[in-house]
Amino acid sequence: MVDDAALIERVLARLRASAGPLSGARLSQQLGVSRTAVWKHVEALRRLGYAVEAAPRAGYRLVSAPDRLYPWEIREGLRASRFGREIRHFETTGSTQDVARQLAEEGAPEGTVVVAEEQRSPRGRLGRAYHTPRGGLWFSLLLRPRKAPEEVICLSLLTAVGVHRAIEIVTGLRPLVRWPNDLLIDARKVAGILVEMASEQDVLRYVVVGIGVNVNLGERDFPEDLRPIAVSLRQALGRDVPRVQLLQRVLKEMETAYDTYLREGARSVLDAWKALPTILGQPVTVESPWEIWRGVAEDLDDEGALLVRTDEGELRRVLAGDVRIVTAR
Repeated sequence: MVDDAALIERVLARLRASAGPLSGARLSQQLGVSRTAVWKHVEALRRLGYAVEAAPRAGYRLVSAPDRLYPWEIREGLRASRFGREIRHFETTGSTQDVARQLAEEGAPEGTVVVAEEQRSPRGRLGRAYHTPRGGLWFSLLLRPRKAPEEVICLSLLTAVGVHRAIEIVTGLRPLVRWPNDLLIDARKVAGILVEMASEQDVLRYVVVGIGVNVNLGERDFPEDLRPIAVSLRQALGRDVPRVQLLQRVLKEMETAYDTYLREGARSVLDAWKALPTILGQPVTVESPWEIWRGVAEDLDDEGALLVRTDEGELRRVLAGDVRIVTAR
């Protein structure tokens, strides 16, 4: 569909920067291509969903852009220096995690982003299926930290920090963070995070962080069984949220938190996570493959595990499992 993505990006940038219409001849001169090439790439922009007016003897004028997560849209105004500079965009894919893992094995650089408008077979934590229709923000981010595999929990907490900060900056909302990284609004899930890793000996080879945010979904976009437990930013706000802006902010906040972690270690992540609205201090149930028990979430230990005080007074360490807030009935 796209003949030359780089040239499309340059044509789009010229149209955006112009205070008025730009003639085909002027665009041709500025870009060093033929007028036929200009017309061809304007048509490509239209096929991609951009509204471009063409007035006789005046030229082309950009009227509006589609709500699509195209690489050039993400890079336009992106404040992160590494995260998001390499982007793979799909209208539909099975799972951005699978694509990102393949790219990681092929040597893709740290900060590579794989984003899809929708996924056919996404995965959530603990192997759960995840509903990802159009209108949400579904992407994976490749990291290459030279850290021990057990520190992957810090990357999970760090991602929750970055996503939370971005949502708060863009929307003003302050979701509750359920350990380790689910974000909730009124006890319903608005964002989920999946962290997968590959390691050799005692060092991580790479980490793929999958992030899903229910952005501009309506109630009917969720299956009936998910409606009581899932919510979107649009439902919470009563208006649409610019997805490109939100993704740009997530990448910026993630990069900032990640670089701080690489410089200062796990303590910076633990302190940042605990500074958010979290489940700490709340009654919870903890479910593992072999038992279910209750207690009060008290703190994180130095490795990021959740410390829960049981109803019997024992302080137990949770490093894996499903932690849910006990709601009053």
